[in-house]
Amino acid sequence: MQLQQARLQTLKFLDDETGERWPLATGDFELTNEVDLALQMAANECVSVYCSMGGDFFDVVMNVTTADGTYSFNDLAAAPKVPMMIRSLALKEGSNYYSLYSIREQDVETDTPVSLSLKVRVVFNPDFTGIATGDQLRYSQAVGGVQIEWPLFDQWVCAIAAKHLAPKENEPNNQLDARIAMLRGACVDAPERPLSVIFPRNDGRTRSPNATYYRWSYTPRDIAASKISCIRLHRISMV
Repeated sequence: MQLQQARLQTLKFLDDETGERWPLATGDFELTNEVDLALQMAANECVSVYCSMGGDFFDVVMNVTTADGTYSFNDLAAAPKVPMMIRSLALKEGSNYYSLYSIREQDVETDTPVSLSLKVRVVFNPDFTGIATGDQLRYSQAVGGVQIEWPLFDQWVCAIAAKHLAPKENEPNNQLDARIAMLRGACVDAPERPLSVIFPRNDGRTRSPNATYYRWSYTPRDIAASKISCIRLHRISMV
């Protein structure tokens, strides 16, 4: 759904298509506009709920390389750049991948200032900053410059945005509440893809010594490395 379509749909849920009660912006996304701000908040809320319930539509798989043991998502060419959650991380050696475990900051023993190739599965916080009226809502990273559309999810976001705006006069809106419940159920209950997978087995699998010793952590701000939204690698002792 395009930004302007989302604005109009949100106001339609509030029976205010003309923008008499809530100003309808006509330019690029602007956080100072009430409707735009409500859409941004609703997008973050809906993606968070959907992904926390196991949904994988917004997952992004990326191959990245650390520099001095860190990788910053802020180095991405386009928004969004701030992770909401990191699903998994694997060490890449040749054509093989080896899963790495995460570690809490208080359990870090040794930083690892090395350059390693990693495969990351991540969900980003939606970021509508700077999108034009004719641009698609930016829930995640684009693929080939295009956002993968999900019309039902767009409707849920618009309905939640309308709910954020509704308390202006504290008017009950049972029809909107019912629509939100219906859309939420339809989105959250969507099955994972693929529908079935083989249960993983550990016997007979090749192991990497490096994967045994490495752990990873995530930090929003790494002052020492002067980076933000960072994955950091650590090495642990096996004694």
